[in-house]
Amino acid sequence: MASYYYFDIKLKLRDPDAVVLTPSLFRNCVLDAFESFFCEEKTTLEIVKFCAQQQRVIFRVPEDTFEMIRISLELIGHYQEMPCHFKILQASKSTLDFEKDIEKNLVGLSDTED
Repeated sequence: MASYYYFDIKLKLRDPDAVVLTPSLFRNCVLDAFESFFCEEKTTLEIVKFCAQQQRVIFRVPEDTFEMIRISLELIGHYQEMPCHFKILQASKSTLDFEKDIEKNLVGLSDTED
């Protein structure tokens, strides 16, 4: 059975309104960087969660490409020719879900407002 790693990524764009953020375009950006930096054929990259508004993506990759994908993410400097930075918020062998993080933050905010 294949093992996977999960990444929770925040895309930081210089001008977020100037690009179109879609799962397909994000996936192709990461896979193109992987192929460019490591001269490897494209690997499996499955998007688990996607939120264009938050500019966040959770995806999984096979364990054997985890380190190369992590390095590729750190080296990507452009998304659709717009300067950017891919911030790795979390990487894990277990499933990640940024919606739980959002709920925690909202609960924390409502507790402090009282």
